[in-house]
Parts: sequence; structure tokens; C-alpha cells
Amino acid sequence: MDMIVRQRIVHTVKMSAIVFGAVLLLGGCGKKAENTNLLAGMELVEQYEFQGAIESFEAALLNNEDAELTYRGQGIAYMGLGNYAEAENAFLRSIENAQGSPTALVYDTNYYLASAYMKQGKYADAEKIYSAIIGLKKKEKDAYYLRACAVLRQNRYDEAVLDFERAFALDSDDIELVTDAYVEMQAAGFGEQGKTYIKKFMTEKEKSLKDGEKGIISFYLEDYESARKYLDPFEKGTDPQLSLILGQTYEKLGDMNKASVVYQTYLSANEPDAAIYNSLGICLMNQERYAEAVTAFESGIAMGASDYLQELRFNMIVANEYTGNFEQAKTMMQEYLQTYPDDAKAKKENEFLKTCHQK
Repeated sequence: MDMIVRQRIVHTVKMSAIVFGAVLLLGGCGKKAENTNLLAGMELVEQYEFQGAIESFEAALLNNEDAELTYRGQGIAYMGLGNYAEAENAFLRSIENAQGSPTALVYDTNYYLASAYMKQGKYADAEKIYSAIIGLKKKEKDAYYLRACAVLRQNRYDEAVLDFERAFALDSDDIELVTDAYVEMQAAGFGEQGKTYIKKFMTEKEKSLKDGEKGIISFYLEDYESARKYLDPFEKGTDPQLSLILGQTYEKLGDMNKASVVYQTYLSANEPDAAIYNSLGICLMNQERYAEAVTAFESGIAMGASDYLQELRFNMIVANEYTGNFEQAKTMMQEYLQTYPDDAKAKKENEFLKTCHQK
């Protein structure tokens, strides 16, 4: 059994500059009445019903609805399913169907296309997209940051650093940008070098930073005692990011029980949060409280539309395995693989499940 699971910290890599805006854009394009299937598809995308969305987009193409928007929506749906090769093709078709000079929509689609390239390991292709965007928009912070990520994956560390620094210069107060860059550098084997940027940010901004921000920086610097000191006052707060980091700080300190209390405290007093449900479930699994973990993952999944939906579904399968509920885990795995057919980790876990028998 493959334990455990991809606990994301707080950030997600900025693989798209703009979220699902096609529905709003349709309102001003003069074709709303004709784009029935397209609109239905985008609504399904926003509900994370990607397979149904693809069917709607196919119907839109047959009905000669707006091709640029339809292919773009189709690409987003394929991204949601983890089918990045089909997403790439769809985004290219969307760009081919764009008319005139580059619009905000075309820039957005190019970001998605580059993301599809990154997901497939086509880092040089992604780099070209980001370079093209920078060529037209010299102050595009996200493009510099994302190009740095693409270059870093090609082991060109010095060039990546230059792009990270260009991005930092365009928004010197963006703490998330700095911590995201560190996580990317750490993943590429340059974690210690990446810490220098976080330390520099802390030194330069310390007087203006709030305690919560100091806590986040301390967490990334692996100074967990300082992180706990800065973040403890937020245990009963309303900021999900600070509660998530505080819980993860206690996990790093080895206090799983306190970490789970932090997560549960937030969830009992605030709106549901998928990331916190996910971290709570992982924390409970690490305490061998598997039935409770299943409940946490179920609660996160029940929220529906969430960037954590795939992760929650995978984690719930693993939690069911640990409860000994192999038949349920097998059923859920088959449903999972229908939605995310290219998930290598899930395929490996599925092979394990085939050897298991219900207790």
C-alpha cells in the first residue's frame, strides 16, 4: 500500500493567470443565444464535472458555436481530467480560431497551453510561450515567474534565478511569490539557495510584516518554533491559510494531536475549506485514525468544486484501504481512474488493490 499522499502546503504553482472567465466573456460577445452548449459546458467546468463538460463542448462544435471559446473550455476540461495531451491540442485549436490582435482571452489561453506543456514535461515549449508573452508584456510578473519554473526544470539554474528576481522586482511585497519560488527551487534541488530569497524578504520587510506573514516565512525557513509562536494567536481565527500553516507547523513539530485540533477548530467555526479537510484527513491517517480520516476526506469531497477534489478522492481511497474496506476502495479507484486516467500514482495503487481481499 502506497502511503501517503501529496500534501500541498498552502500555495499552488501559478499555472494560469486567469480563472474560468469564459462564461462572463460570453455575455459581451453578441452570441450568447447561440452558445447554449458552450455555456452548459463552462457551467460544468465550474462544477468540476469535466467529462460532462467535454460532451457539451463536442455538442457546441457540432452546433458551430464559438470555436475559440469552445476549444478553450474543452482544454480546461481535459486539464481537469489530467489528459494534458488532449488539453494541449484543444488550446492550440482555440488560439488558431482567435481573430485579430492578441486579446486578454488569447493571453489566458496561452497560459493554459503552457501549463499543459509543463504537465507533460515539455518545459522548452512552455518556456517559448512565456517568452512570447514577455515579449509583448514586459511587466508580466506571472510570465517571468512561470518561465523561471520552466527553465529551472531544464536545469538552467542561473537563468531561472534571473527570471525569479525579475518577478520579485515587479512586486516586491508579494510574499506568496517568494515562497512559491522557494518551493520550486527546493523541488529542483536548490532549496538552500531558495531560502536566501525568503531570508532577504524577511530582512527587508520585517518592520512592515504582520505576525501571520512572519509565521508563514518562518515555516518555510523550517523555523517551526518561531512559526508556532507567530501563528498560535490565529488558532481561533478566520484565515484558512494561517490555520493551515499552523496545523502543518505542529505536524512538523511532531504534535499530530495538536495539529488535528487546529484543523478541527477552524472547521467548526468557519466555512468549510477543502484544503483543511485534506490536511486534517492526512493528519488523522498519520495517527492511525483511519475511520475519522475517511470522514474528513468525505467532507472535503462533499464540497464539490475544489482544487483539492482529485487529491481528496485519492486520499479517501487510501484511507479506506487502511480501514480494511478494500472492496469500497476498489470501487472508488475504478471511478477515480475513469476521471483521472493518466494518474501514475493511482495506477500503481490500483495494482496493489487487485491483490487485496476484503477482511
